[in-house]
Amino acid sequence: MKLRYKIFILTFLAIFNPCFADLGKASIVSPIEAQNNAQMHNNLGNYYLKDKDLFAAIKEYRIAIGINPDSQTTATYFNNLGKVYLILGEIQKRNGLPLQGWDDFSIMAQVSFEEAIKKDCMKLEYYQNLVKAYELVGITEEKKQYYLNNTKNNPFNVIPAAIILEKQGQLHYANMLLDDFVNENPDIIISKDLKKVIKQNLKNAPESL
Repeated sequence: MKLRYKIFILTFLAIFNPCFADLGKASIVSPIEAQNNAQMHNNLGNYYLKDKDLFAAIKEYRIAIGINPDSQTTATYFNNLGKVYLILGEIQKRNGLPLQGWDDFSIMAQVSFEEAIKKDCMKLEYYQNLVKAYELVGITEEKKQYYLNNTKNNPFNVIPAAIILEKQGQLHYANMLLDDFVNENPDIIISKDLKKVIKQNLKNAPESL
C-alpha cells in the first residue's frame, strides 16, 4: 500500500519539483566534467534501483540526463529511467490505479525508451524495452502496423516490428524481416545481436521455420 502512495507523491513531484520537471537546467561545466558528473548520478541511480528505491533512482537518472542531455551515453540514462517507469507502470496496471495521461508511468517509460533509441539506435535492448512499454500502454498492434508501413523511411523500424511479431508467435515473418535487415547492413553493430535473435527464433520453432 505504501508504494501506491509513493506513486502519487512522485506524480506531484514531477509537476512541482524542478529536479524532476526540468531536464534542461544544469550548471555550465566542461563537457568532460559534465560526462563524469552525469555518469556518477547514473551509477547512483543503478544503486538505488538495485536497492528497490525506485523514486531515488528516477531522480538520479533524470539529473544525469539534465547534466549531459545530448550524447550517445545519454541513451543509457534514458533506458535506465524507462526501466524504472516500466516497473511503476506495471504496478499501476496491476493495482488498477487511475491514469490521466500525465501520470501514466507506462507512457513515461515509452517516451524514455524512444528517446534512448533516438540517441543510440544500435542497442537491441532499447527496442525490446520499448515493445514492453507498448504492451503496457496497449498499443502494440498499432505500433506494429506503423513500423511495417514505414520501413522504407527508416530501415531500423524493422527491429521493433520484428520483436512484436516474435512475441505474437510469427517467428517466420520476424526472421524474414531481420534477415533482410542484416543482409543489407552486415557491418553495423546491432546486426550481430539480430543474428542471435534469428538463431534463437529458429531454435524455438524449427518446425514452423
